[in-house]
Amino acid sequence: MLGIGNMKTKIQKDNGYGIRMGDSTHSGSKGITWSRGYRWLIRIAVGMGVAALFYYFSWWSVDRRFVSPWFLFLLILAVLYSGMQLVGNWLLYLVAEHPPPPPTPPAGVSVDVFVTAYGEAYPLIKRSLAAACEMRGQHHTWLLDDGSDPTLAKLAKRLGAGYLSRTDHLYAKAGNLNHALALTDGDIIVIFDVDHAPEPDFLERSLGHFANQKIGFVQVMLTFQNGSQSWVARAAMETSLDFYNPTCLGAYSIGGATLMGSNALIRRSALASVGGYQPGLAEDLASSIALHAAKWESAYVAEPLAPGLAPPSFEAWFVQQLKWARGVFELLITVYPRLFRRLTWGQRLSYAVRMTKYWIGPVIGLHLFATIIVLISGSALVRISFHQYLIHLAPVVFLDLLIRHLSLLYWRHTSTPKTSLIHAIVLVYGTWPVYMLAWFMALIRVPLAFRLTPKSLTRRLNPVWLLPQAITIFLLMLGGLYTVIAKDHQPSLLLMFAVAQGFLQLLLFRKWLKSEVIGTINKPVIQGKSYDEEGIEITNAGQDLP
Repeated sequence: MLGIGNMKTKIQKDNGYGIRMGDSTHSGSKGITWSRGYRWLIRIAVGMGVAALFYYFSWWSVDRRFVSPWFLFLLILAVLYSGMQLVGNWLLYLVAEHPPPPPTPPAGVSVDVFVTAYGEAYPLIKRSLAAACEMRGQHHTWLLDDGSDPTLAKLAKRLGAGYLSRTDHLYAKAGNLNHALALTDGDIIVIFDVDHAPEPDFLERSLGHFANQKIGFVQVMLTFQNGSQSWVARAAMETSLDFYNPTCLGAYSIGGATLMGSNALIRRSALASVGGYQPGLAEDLASSIALHAAKWESAYVAEPLAPGLAPPSFEAWFVQQLKWARGVFELLITVYPRLFRRLTWGQRLSYAVRMTKYWIGPVIGLHLFATIIVLISGSALVRISFHQYLIHLAPVVFLDLLIRHLSLLYWRHTSTPKTSLIHAIVLVYGTWPVYMLAWFMALIRVPLAFRLTPKSLTRRLNPVWLLPQAITIFLLMLGGLYTVIAKDHQPSLLLMFAVAQGFLQLLLFRKWLKSEVIGTINKPVIQGKSYDEEGIEITNAGQDLP
């Protein structure tokens, strides 16, 4: 494949990454030369990105803008976001490495596999539970049913799995897991959400990391196989590609691989040392940082060993993102500062990147509000100043997109589809009110009840979710017309920026209208089987993700 001939080079086979390892010094290999050249391209792009940031911040020093309390406040926000999210991600891309395969799974280690359920569709639970039972390697599978459904108890018995339920639902998923921990005794706990179905070799490819007694948990890559189910599912899947490929690889390379809600293996003694699985809206992240603060190490398996399902509808997406963002922001404000000194520098960087991911919402919102204010009430001097700001901002936006695209192309697993990520950009941009709401709820400590991400396609989105986007589109149009007609403002970068912001949100409205108002949604497809909106199996279905 790229003519490597008979050269002697260290290449990990069957790990989905081909020859892009970069760990050979053989200068005659076209593959290795291409690999090194591509990494240098990413490094050059990152260098240009840093230069673009200096250029961006130079705008704040003109006319001593930073002297103003308001401008100083905004400058501090810009420094925090660019440092923790932009530069943080770029650093992870630079240090990323393809991990070596884990050693042979340790002998004599007992494994309990937990499949958590609470009212999901029967076929979905059956699929996940059956796959967990069929994994190779000695283990005991348990169905943790927080809904106490007798039908599921019979299913577990028929599949050879244990069945556990409880009388209360305290602390939601975390409480469910801790209840099961008290009734089982496996050395290693493996956790799957019901929408993830593990491959037969899941344990063989992940359990070996526990040969290192310092490893507290192992996280296996999360992937989603229902991208053809709906536009939202495809866009939601795309939003995860950057994080689970280059970002997680970079975090692992510096000792900062973090825990996710599914596809996770945790040492029981490690969980016991921190008081069990931590409760909250982001219980996985809370447990992760607690384990790292307790000096346990982590590993990341960058292989799609348990594909799951992305949110299939707008309601599912918004509900999920509000819950996740609110939970993550809570940890960013309270737990991260408290445990900061107990983390390594690699872990501090990894958590900073993950916990500021949803700051994109407030950032978008602030730029939207600024654009509208400048269009409607800004003087000629203010419009000129904002125009200069956009000139300084544009290189940062362009280079950040370029760096992320290049890094994903290089570090992605071969099973990851090639994509421009335009669907993800539209979906995330249109979700800014949700992230902004979550941030303010976290700041003023407004509680949010735990809510499962809807798996059904039968429910439609309440249009109230899209009201902020509709208002901003209207105000952008109104402000643009007022500026051109009343103020005789000529076409400029300001107007182009306003049009672009409105256009991205209009695209979201178009997708919503097409899928939930005037159109139809494809049936969900799972490994050659199709299910209707309520999860009932339909036969003779094709394969997912062409």
